[in-house]
Amino acid sequence: MAGNQPRTGPRPRHSRAKIALAAIALADAEGIGAVSIRAVAAKIGAGAASLYRYVQSHEELTGLMVEQISAEYELESLAGSAAQQLLGLATQGLQIMRRHPWVPALAMGKPPMGPNALAYLEHGLAALEGSGLEAGAKLHCLAMLNAITAAFALNEQSEQQPQDPAALFAQLETGRYPHLSAALGQAARPVDQQYAFENAIMNYLRGAGVIPD
Repeated sequence: MAGNQPRTGPRPRHSRAKIALAAIALADAEGIGAVSIRAVAAKIGAGAASLYRYVQSHEELTGLMVEQISAEYELESLAGSAAQQLLGLATQGLQIMRRHPWVPALAMGKPPMGPNALAYLEHGLAALEGSGLEAGAKLHCLAMLNAITAAFALNEQSEQQPQDPAALFAQLETGRYPHLSAALGQAARPVDQQYAFENAIMNYLRGAGVIPD
């Protein structure tokens, strides 16, 4: 009967993956502030109204972007103890955030629940299987690893921005900030960023009970 025939119609011209990749390219080139449904539509040669068939809001669009870049994790390469695997996850996350400088700010928000993000959580929980932590503590641990990584990446970005030290020096010369003056004076040598990052992650894992005393 005709009523039982599957409906046919024009195939979708675009896909959510294609839209996400276009938005990522735009954010990588111009920053997250340049990403809008209208701008992404123009990049793929579509009308803004037509893109609402695929994404309903800017929030959904950025969620798709984070989900897409989550595919860059090489989860199968993780090995070793729980701490080693989680450090590997965090290190890969930092590398992804360096490639995509707009990610850290979004990573602090509500995580996407697509297949790539869920695979990340699954591997993280598998690494923590023998840790003795309760389920809620395991999820909190993974959330904190993500937060520490994002904060570290944002701090790196701020340090790379050109700064005018004149205003700071003027304040230090007042003598009201002796500890800060001493710290800045002793911080002339550049910090080993990789060591600092790994140390921060391992210290957190030790405090969270992942690394036994």
